[in-house]
Amino acid sequence: MARPDLFVFKKPTFLSLKRIALEDVPEDSLTSAAYRFWRGLAAEPGIPARTDFRPEIVPRDILPWLFLMDVIRAPDGRLDYRYRLNGTSNVALVGRDPVGRLASEVFEQSDRRFMLDSFDVTVQEKNPTFWVGDVPHDRIEQVNIWRGLFPLANDRENVDRILGIAVPRPGETEP
Repeated sequence: MARPDLFVFKKPTFLSLKRIALEDVPEDSLTSAAYRFWRGLAAEPGIPARTDFRPEIVPRDILPWLFLMDVIRAPDGRLDYRYRLNGTSNVALVGRDPVGRLASEVFEQSDRRFMLDSFDVTVQEKNPTFWVGDVPHDRIEQVNIWRGLFPLANDRENVDRILGIAVPRPGETEP
């Protein structure tokens, strides 16, 4: 009888993730729609609060792709992120559901700092960030994505949550 537990299959790590400008995201993409939704939650230049984000007002086409993370601030100033919500399409896209877990626990060691840094940029800049990437998947080699990260701040200034979206994009490697 075969013993599959004797074999460890290493899943690929993040293949690439590159920061891009909003203008590089297709206007008709769900990532652009998520940005317009986020921007409509509070008047510019304010940062929307978590209380502004209510699932019942989210456009139905983007809701399954969204994820929501709490910003966890360590005494030494380091940041981590706890997944609070992960839409069903996002779970299917990456092949797992990280709700309740810290980002530092979810990502492979080789990708951890890189991914946390991409979240940190959104917190530090207090502005949305946009990314194009090729990420690993549990069942297929990789998925090409558009990703947007949108800050939320209960006091309208200090980012305490990130609303994000990751959606498939065509197979090209550059936007």
